[in-house]
Amino acid sequence: MLITFDLDGVLQVNPFGRGVFPEVRKEIGKTLVAKEGLEPEEASRKVMKMIRDEAKRRLLSGDHVGAYDWDDIVRVVGEKVGSPARFDVEQLVIKYCTPDYISSYPYAESTLTQLADMGVRLAVVTNGFYKYQNPVMEGLGLRHFFEDFITPEMVGTVKPYAAIYHATIKGEHSLKLHVGDTIIHDVWGAARAGFEPVWVVHDLPDKVANLLPWERPHSREIEVFMEKSFQSDLSPEAYPEAKVEDCRPVYMIKDLAELLTVVEYAKEKVA
Repeated sequence: MLITFDLDGVLQVNPFGRGVFPEVRKEIGKTLVAKEGLEPEEASRKVMKMIRDEAKRRLLSGDHVGAYDWDDIVRVVGEKVGSPARFDVEQLVIKYCTPDYISSYPYAESTLTQLADMGVRLAVVTNGFYKYQNPVMEGLGLRHFFEDFITPEMVGTVKPYAAIYHATIKGEHSLKLHVGDTIIHDVWGAARAGFEPVWVVHDLPDKVANLLPWERPHSREIEVFMEKSFQSDLSPEAYPEAKVEDCRPVYMIKDLAELLTVVEYAKEKVA
């Protein structure tokens, strides 16, 4: 059995939201305060919007790998603003890899330990560059679980495209599961690559949470989650062939502990 994992929102909370981007926004924003007379908070928000817009522009133009190159995106935004600030995002990630800025999701270590003990092959498939993701996984003590750690700059493509998933396949596997929290990248993409998608939704309502992981994707209440998740993607229009109705997972879990139940059920299906 092969199980691939997304990272952010599944195994880890990275330091971009709490540490990296706030520092970048503040420093570039100083130029907007000086040039345009903006309040610091307003300038910070404007810089963050410019960063998101540049990432989205790259996705829509077909530069899928470049859409996750935060060093280059920040450089471009800084130059547009006329900021003298320069950043090494990898070093900022390392700087903020402390307990105040990074954390693992509940049951991450215990679940990975049990899966490894069961002989399951574990791999990472993430759209974050290796230099941004590896320090976080090392800092959380989770890196050693994964022999394969596949990132966009390694294979020249990103999720939801099949090639990044296929880079983890070595030999024959009776089962291939992918665990992720985004409906286009991790559910639609994994399914198209021949993996059974396990969709992580942390805020399931009680009516759905009380169902089994393989029953949840077929409940009426889940339709709103699918639509909401689809529309909250950075740029769903970058994938015109993706439709909400084609993004139904095989399993839905509310936490990583439930993944063990899914594994046992999936194994029984192919036995």
